[in-house]
Amino acid sequence: MKTYPIFALIEDRPCLVVGGGAVGERKVQDLRLAGARVTVVSLSLTPALAELAAAGQIRYLHEDFSPEHLQGMVLVLAATDDRRVNARVSAAAQAQSIWVNVADDPEFCTFIVPAQVKRGDLTLAISTGGASPALARKLRKDLQQRFGPEYGPYLALLKGVRTRLLTERRGRPENAALFHQLVASPLLAAVAQGDQARVVALLREILGDALSPQVLGELTSEALAES
Repeated sequence: MKTYPIFALIEDRPCLVVGGGAVGERKVQDLRLAGARVTVVSLSLTPALAELAAAGQIRYLHEDFSPEHLQGMVLVLAATDDRRVNARVSAAAQAQSIWVNVADDPEFCTFIVPAQVKRGDLTLAISTGGASPALARKLRKDLQQRFGPEYGPYLALLKGVRTRLLTERRGRPENAALFHQLVASPLLAAVAQGDQARVVALLREILGDALSPQVLGELTSEALAES
């Protein structure tokens, strides 16, 4: 199966999940992490989904699926245990040119959800084009060990520094070199150790007077707080 890898921007966009079981719950969690506004259509919900619905964090329709549920949706995920229902969801979505994924059934998909490793803003996605989901899961476990939780605060720090530099020194030709020096430095190891003094010292060594010590301290504190 040939695919074209993309990352969809669905923050504050309406997305539909058909099915309220364990698989549907995982799909809802992934969509919410991406900031989507999620509607779930199902005659039943897992306890976790029921809590989200009661808290108003997802929209819940206690109904059988119908094509009318697709109105305004940008993405549809079918996750029922009935292949005929999933096929109907897929056909209706494709008829309206809406991207649709059917769990564990590539035949009905217009996109595939890859195996993922998430560390803050870092997302690593793995796909075998449907050839071996087992290998995709193994690779995900390998990547989870290779890219530990320290990458969350590390990326938050890089993002904070980059944002401030571009705000205060936009257009400076040396900015690109500074960004490359940051990722080539021992900064990641210092973040992994939670060594705030060492992190700030490395930042000052690389950035010089580009940002004040106070700003660097604030950015470091904010980043390490995410660990």
